[in-house]
Amino acid sequence: MSRGRDPLPGLSRRSLILLAAASYLASGCGGTLQEQTGGIADYERGKKSYDETNWADAALDLKAFVEAYPGTERTDDALYYLGDAYFRMKDYALASGQFDRLLRDFPSSLYEADARFLLARCDDLQSHGAMLDQTETERAITRYREFLGAHADHPRAAEATARIAALRDRLAEKRFKSGRLYTRLHEFAAADRYLRGIIADYPDSRWAADAALLLAETLVSRGRRAEALETLRLIPPGLARAETQRKIDEQRRALESDGGSR
Repeated sequence: MSRGRDPLPGLSRRSLILLAAASYLASGCGGTLQEQTGGIADYERGKKSYDETNWADAALDLKAFVEAYPGTERTDDALYYLGDAYFRMKDYALASGQFDRLLRDFPSSLYEADARFLLARCDDLQSHGAMLDQTETERAITRYREFLGAHADHPRAAEATARIAALRDRLAEKRFKSGRLYTRLHEFAAADRYLRGIIADYPDSRWAADAALLLAETLVSRGRRAEALETLRLIPPGLARAETQRKIDEQRRALESDGGSR
């Protein structure tokens, strides 16, 4: 990560522009010069645009730089700032590509920790609501855990921990809604698998309390009162939302009044 050294010291800015133009003409393709070359391969110019929060201009020049000079002492700097410029423009797919390349090609970079966090954040921000596909959610959790495993004392470690909890809560919500659907369809074997899975795999999620209550209600309806009471006792105080906790307490009292028979 050296500073102030031009990878091609003998070439002026004008020469770099002419080289870019020649490359454009040789391609024989339509479009603007910037569309074809991605800007000017000048790290200092790209970094200056980045520092001035001109993200689009920074991305053009930094992209050109990493393509023209993939192995210099500045390439990892350029990859990080390029990824962050895309990130700030909310192009998380392109940002991910730069952070992933930095981690792969420059594992000892000073930017490794921040790039690892932002790679997880890109997946996080591309993830979907509970009832949609959760591929990005699961990948974000994995990457946040990798970040924490390598950088437990990083300033953003607490944020990563909080995001893991939030994303796991979403996975628990997806399972709960599937379990509730199967309950309504009276497919109790499938419903039980989903609901018990939440209690086992996400015991610290608020959805664990909802799952326990719903499972207990279905067990009572099937005459399995002792099992229902045991299920409700698995949920520690303070985990459930207020209304859910009220219903759990009512159900427990009713079951305990007759000893949880059957």
